[in-house]
Amino acid sequence: MDEIEKETTRPACVEKPASRENPLGNPTDGGLPAHHALDALFLSEITETLGMPAGTPATLLGAGQNNLVYDVGGELVRLPRHATAENELEREARVLAVLKPLLPAPIPALRVCRSGQRVFSVHPRIQGEPLSTLRVLTDEQQRGLAADLGGFLRALHAVPVALLPDLAGALPSMEWDDLRSRCEALAFPLLTPRAVSRLRRAFDDFLAVCDALPRSVLHGDFGTGNILIHEGRLSGVIDFSGCDLGDEAYDYASLAAGLGDAFVDTMPNRFQMREGFRDRMRFYRLTFPLLDILHGVEHGDRETLHAGVEAFSETNLL
Repeated sequence: MDEIEKETTRPACVEKPASRENPLGNPTDGGLPAHHALDALFLSEITETLGMPAGTPATLLGAGQNNLVYDVGGELVRLPRHATAENELEREARVLAVLKPLLPAPIPALRVCRSGQRVFSVHPRIQGEPLSTLRVLTDEQQRGLAADLGGFLRALHAVPVALLPDLAGALPSMEWDDLRSRCEALAFPLLTPRAVSRLRRAFDDFLAVCDALPRSVLHGDFGTGNILIHEGRLSGVIDFSGCDLGDEAYDYASLAAGLGDAFVDTMPNRFQMREGFRDRMRFYRLTFPLLDILHGVEHGDRETLHAGVEAFSETNLL
């Protein structure tokens, strides 16, 4: 099975939230303008732009908050659903072009195209399928995958920041304080007083140190849906729309949210020995279900909202 690009982002407490928004930014309007739908005329324009035969079929693979993803003649075509998503797509393409020769596993070779006033991206499929569970892997394969993922993150986090001017980034405290304000208004009223008290304390502790943390190039959504495996080994990593500068612990927290702390502990990286790294991983994982709640409230997604609230009823989360 080949890669199907997922329309998800930052992982939730166990897997990933349904939202496509950047958790440190502002929500986007998920409405689909009619002119961005893949009607027959637009499909004809796309196939002509890509040099494909007339009548090439298109299959919808995913419909998310920011993008539609189609298979068009064996290529993955992403259609932004609003102007912000168009800008993010062009930014992602520039970032991927820099990262591709520096990373040990395949990543999308994203090409942004224009047809009239409409923008879309295209890239070949990457071999492999999203990693859904470790249960499909033998112990030996799990050790090999842990080594692969550790090597990928080491290489990504070592990319010189100066190579990626698109990732200028604001002060972490400003972005995280904005997230806290949104949680105070929309998420905390839905949680128990005990949970809110602990979350406020966690935000206070993190905000006191976050601006002093080293900043590296992050994937930003290093969850299971964006990790492709083939025959038990890492075959590719997709969806760099959340790529930004930040704390390396965020990518490890995303991975641990999907595969568990025990798996992350087998990775060859010595991150666990650094002071405060584990504490920050725990904090980031607390924010993942908060993002689910925010998405659920802001976009009327009851299922995602319920999942986020329920996460804080688990005794091991707080």
